[in-house]
Amino acid sequence: MDDHLPPHFSTCSIGDTALQADMLQPPRPGALFLHGWDGARSDMHGPMCEAAARGFRCVAPDLRGHGRSRAQRPEVTLRQMLDDTVEAHDLLLAAAGVESDALAVIGTSVGGWLAAVLSGMRPVRWLALRVPALYPDAWWDIPKDAFDRDALTAYRERGPVATTDRALHACARFEGDVLLVWSGRDGVLPRCVADSYQLAFPRAASLVIRELPEADHALSDPLQQERYRRLLGDWLGEGLLHRMEARATGTHPGGRNDATCPRSRGG
Repeated sequence: MDDHLPPHFSTCSIGDTALQADMLQPPRPGALFLHGWDGARSDMHGPMCEAAARGFRCVAPDLRGHGRSRAQRPEVTLRQMLDDTVEAHDLLLAAAGVESDALAVIGTSVGGWLAAVLSGMRPVRWLALRVPALYPDAWWDIPKDAFDRDALTAYRERGPVATTDRALHACARFEGDVLLVWSGRDGVLPRCVADSYQLAFPRAASLVIRELPEADHALSDPLQQERYRRLLGDWLGEGLLHRMEARATGTHPGGRNDATCPRSRGG
């Protein structure tokens, strides 16, 4: 075996012959996908394919209370779902060949909330939130199905800020790239939730804000699903390209500023 192979190369034998081959297995970025309440991990298959086509190794777990754990749904709390999310992140990070400094987390609704909180607990390079929700910190140990809907709407409409909301506090410290995607026909989240998130990333390397004007909260229209998949895939691809350029020039991959990568909003 050649002890002087470049990084990520290994040598293997071909069958029972004396022939050998050099194998190159470079590390890959990872992507964790978190679906919404009443959703399923299969909802993330389309976006996962977009990420995989750009070189990401992907994981999409069921949230607790979904899939085979559906019987637990009446007792599921935000804290339990967050614990599961941390476990899924660590599982992805431990996978062979995943780069520890190149992880993306993509979340929808409560999955977006989980992704935001996770970014303050574990290394995350790219954070993509589609219609992320907000929940009072005091409700972490209350079963989600028991939430007072009127009180929850009132909390969201007050316009929570980073000093009073753990998810927004994590966003305020996040220094990677951010994609926020909103639905023009969202009948679940009040508009002020979007405002709270959009103001919560003062330290982000870049912040891209997009709205799908004809989309509902669940993204039930296949055409809107396709628009979101393309948007997410393009954004992840641009993030990887920038990271490669930063490595080539020796600059920090989070070094984009408002002059070179403006915070933008559009349809």
